[in-house]
Amino acid sequence: MIYPWLTQVWQQTLQQRNRLHHALLVAGPAGIGKSAFAQSLAMALLCESPAPDGSACGRCAACGWFTQGNHPDFRLLAPAAADEAADEAEGRSSTARSRSAKPSREIKIDQVRALERFVEVGGHRGGSKLILIDPAEALNTASANALLKTLEEPAGSTRFLLVASRPDALPATIRSRCAMLPLAAPPIDAAVGWLAADAGVSAEQAAQWLAAAGGSPLRAKRFADPTEATAHRLIVETLAGLPETDVIQAADALSGVEPAQWLGVLQTWVADLGRVHAGAEPRFHPDRAARLRSLAQRGGLDGLTRLNASLGKLARAVDHPLNPRLMAEDALIQLRDALAA
Repeated sequence: MIYPWLTQVWQQTLQQRNRLHHALLVAGPAGIGKSAFAQSLAMALLCESPAPDGSACGRCAACGWFTQGNHPDFRLLAPAAADEAADEAEGRSSTARSRSAKPSREIKIDQVRALERFVEVGGHRGGSKLILIDPAEALNTASANALLKTLEEPAGSTRFLLVASRPDALPATIRSRCAMLPLAAPPIDAAVGWLAADAGVSAEQAAQWLAAAGGSPLRAKRFADPTEATAHRLIVETLAGLPETDVIQAADALSGVEPAQWLGVLQTWVADLGRVHAGAEPRFHPDRAARLRSLAQRGGLDGLTRLNASLGKLARAVDHPLNPRLMAEDALIQLRDALAA
């Protein structure tokens, strides 16, 4: 699927399909449809009877195999287990992911080495072979190093598509072997219009969701789920209640929410506190502007900066917290203290 805001770059890419670099780095902000774009491009490049504009025909054997997830000349390199929420937030097909392995946030060296045989043998259909790496930031140091030689000098007509929301997080050695294909987020008005029409809500509601998602239309779409919207509202109300609300009571309110979810909202709350303290308008919670201004007057920018750094470290361990309740209490205590600094 190609989202409306990516139509122009999609058409331009298809026009150059016979001149594309063998390794493309599809890069852009999270939640704009990069994964869906890359999968559509992979399907188009493997299609045996492409349409006049270069897109996949959707009818040939190759398209059928790709859609079913068993094309012999295609490999998807991804973390060992998929996060369905992340799949939906990027518009990617969750059916293309393996569900057999233990959860992992990394693409490991064994996965890269497993590609060696695939790259060495000729294509089953006599055409290109294609490797999609998504997200490319999931490559760890060992797997990235193992990929270098194949990426630079692929055997036969092997092509690579790498998808990244943070291309700067990739090793320079990987980036230098790829041609950048930048994808941009849609203008706010266009994103609001699309979201309102797609979710069947008012433009005002769509704008509020879009702000909460940091301008990402696909991430904003998740708020159409009543459960998701209710959880988000609970988190924001809990955070807005501090420091008057007791930390224990606030932690109780968050006890039924996944740590990754409340931590993500807490990071946006702290970011908006910092923006308001500096005299700017809140980005993520414009509907809470008055409360943010009131809170920002209580704390110093140094305390908010330290809190932001601390939350960044906490985010790296949030998927496997030793004690979720203590994690919540600690984070809320830090927020309370930052507001009193």
